[in-house]
Amino acid sequence: MRVLYITKNSDRPESATIIGMRDRGIEVTVMADTRSAHVQRILQAGIAVHDMPLDKKLDRAALRQIRRFVQEAGIDIVHAFTNRTVLHMVLATRGLPVALVAYRGVIGNVSWWSPLSWLRFLNPRIRRIICVAEEIRQYLLGLHLLGLRLDPARVITINKGHELAWYQETPADLAEFGIPAGAMVVTCSSRLRPRKGLWELVRALGRTDPEKNIHVLFLGHEGNDSLHEEISRIHHPERVHFAGFRRDAPAVMAASDICVLPVLDGEGLSRAVIEAMAYAVPGIVTPVGGNTDLIVDGECGLVVPVGDVDALAEAMERLRDDPGLRRRMGDAARERIARHFRNTDTVDQTLALYHEVLAEGENT
Repeated sequence: MRVLYITKNSDRPESATIIGMRDRGIEVTVMADTRSAHVQRILQAGIAVHDMPLDKKLDRAALRQIRRFVQEAGIDIVHAFTNRTVLHMVLATRGLPVALVAYRGVIGNVSWWSPLSWLRFLNPRIRRIICVAEEIRQYLLGLHLLGLRLDPARVITINKGHELAWYQETPADLAEFGIPAGAMVVTCSSRLRPRKGLWELVRALGRTDPEKNIHVLFLGHEGNDSLHEEISRIHHPERVHFAGFRRDAPAVMAASDICVLPVLDGEGLSRAVIEAMAYAVPGIVTPVGGNTDLIVDGECGLVVPVGDVDALAEAMERLRDDPGLRRRMGDAARERIARHFRNTDTVDQTLALYHEVLAEGENT
């Protein structure tokens, strides 16, 4: 079996899956941006990688590169991981007898009314859409226009797998962010977008008892005027800290007491929550996207209603008041990643999918 993977920067689970497929005997080739550290990991594993940065929304040279390689190498399956690579995969392989597989990691931005969606995830030539979380699968299956719907057999859920061995960072010293000793640190690693629930988190912090010494650390950005204005309105705004972009983000998360992701919509399977769980840090999340695939409410964290500021405040105070519960949930979180989100399972399920697709016959 010959498989071509088309990606951009890749990530640790994705690169590990590609390497795992090679180790199972699949003849693997990758097209990606070789500047990426995780693509370099694939190269170091001895897998052929063709440099294809895909810096343009539509790169005609890349289309020719993909098509020529698929024809010359006799590729059986092309598997693409991003919106842009899925588009290039579909356009480059028109008329070729090759099976197409796409990955979908978030909810939203797919519609039967959208011509671009027809060129990507709604294209009938795509044999399988692999969803990283079940809620993403249900979202795609719920799309309809008159009699148009996706075939449920074409849309499946395969979680991105991890390994605890990847998470061995020494916890960072959070004092550098101005967090006082003895504080309970609630870390939120997220992009600065309203749908991520950051404003709701700030309001929730403002409703907690200042005497409980709960501090919020935003990881990945420095905020903006609107968020800083929201912070200025709460009691003791000095309880909010910003770490900005950090190359040692896992070490910062490992030093935290709680990971929080109060997203309002559009979430996939959060890498930040997974990293926290791997370091035995419990989470507080909303039931959006893959959050509830990861966090079992009351077992390895807490699930609060979307946008419910009071419930979020109560959850933070509950874990502040019960260190034993926090430790038990953290241990359960680490165990859940070890048992239910293993990279070997991702490889097994993906390989089974490939065999199933090829058994169905040619795709043109």
